[in-house]
Amino acid sequence: MRIVLSSAIIVNLIAIILLLVGVFCNFKNPKNKAIFGYFVAGSIIMYIITLSIALLCELMIMPNYYCIGIFLCLISPFIIGKLVKYKTLKKYTFIQIICFSISLTALLINYITC
Repeated sequence: MRIVLSSAIIVNLIAIILLLVGVFCNFKNPKNKAIFGYFVAGSIIMYIITLSIALLCELMIMPNYYCIGIFLCLISPFIIGKLVKYKTLKKYTFIQIICFSISLTALLINYITC
């Protein structure tokens, strides 16, 4: 269980860092922006995969209230992706960073108590 949680924590941190870089950097070259977009998409896919594996392991071992929070953070990219427009991209990126931070906190609490 510790291996699953530690990998989910690492992927979560990478996703948060990449989203923060995307918010604060202005890419002038479209090619660099596209490459960065691929990295963000890959990190979010890895985030969804590792978080769902951690959630399934936690549900099998001992379901608790962290599972509800982690599940809500797991579906947040899909909800935010449905709502976002180009004009509101930075606002929803901040909301996504907050959701990722909440899931990171829940994973760290699970890791410490495990």
